[in-house]
Amino acid sequence: MPDKAARGVLLAILVAVWLPGCGGEGHRTLSIATGNTNGLYYPLGGGLASIWSRHLDGVNMKAETTAGSVTNLIQVAKGESEVGFTQADALAAALAGTGRFPEPMPLMSIGKLYPNVVHLVTVRSTGIESVHDLRGRRVSVGPPGSGNAVTAWNVLESMGIGESDFTVRQLNYAQMSNGLKDGTLDAGFIAGGVGMPAVVEIGVSRDMVIVPFTEDEIATIVRAEPAYSGFDMPPGVYRGVDEPVRTPTLWNLLVVSRSMDESLAYDLTRTMLERRGDLENISGVASFITPVSARDVGDFPIHPGARRYYDEVPGDEVPGPGAR
Repeated sequence: MPDKAARGVLLAILVAVWLPGCGGEGHRTLSIATGNTNGLYYPLGGGLASIWSRHLDGVNMKAETTAGSVTNLIQVAKGESEVGFTQADALAAALAGTGRFPEPMPLMSIGKLYPNVVHLVTVRSTGIESVHDLRGRRVSVGPPGSGNAVTAWNVLESMGIGESDFTVRQLNYAQMSNGLKDGTLDAGFIAGGVGMPAVVEIGVSRDMVIVPFTEDEIATIVRAEPAYSGFDMPPGVYRGVDEPVRTPTLWNLLVVSRSMDESLAYDLTRTMLERRGDLENISGVASFITPVSARDVGDFPIHPGARRYYDEVPGDEVPGPGAR
């Protein structure tokens, strides 16, 4: 897992460096808002930028590092980015104009991606065995503007744990990892796909524990936040995690502005699905991205261009590259 994660991050960095200089005359330079370099949004966003730039005429897509979902949603709504990654809970708040969003955002999805798993990470020496053990501890919820922070607070507040119950740290993944290693942090939330590079790194160097949630705790979270569900994190993904770990999960989506041209939304969706094998070379979570799964965005609005593509594709069959 560490090798594949490292290769994915390296690919995204190379894409980010290469793409800005490859747009010739007549190319539109667009951007996809991703996340920080220790998560999965960034390498997957770099992969998508490469796919769209190579296979769509007149499009030069670049991947941007950001704080995460909240920032991405605001950038796309303002027209500062054309495409953005987001967690389902952050998108629900953006569409409703609640939480970090003062008014409803004019956004639509072009597809559901992969499940985001809540990693409540600590090291064995802290003695933390449940979410309730976080009281009185130093806990990172994620940086401001991130979907990670939205998820952490959703989970904590549904458990009756508030800001006054622990020492709040707002750290990015690298800072959180360093804090757990040097003992200045007791625990932290990382919301991302299975195989998160930041979690892999902690497990390699420390006796890491991913804190489990009980079925009753999962049920409480789902009642408060219906976008969530329970998930059994498989053993063997992270060093030292040898048994399944029950934890909350929710889905990631790609969003665009409601005003995006229908033909562009169609082409972005079509090319992503036709070339999804390229994304699987970056991370195994891309195996979740199929036409049947991607179009299942629930109650979220789906862009008409994306819907047109999904309506053309029967079942889970994707036309091969160049097939029309």
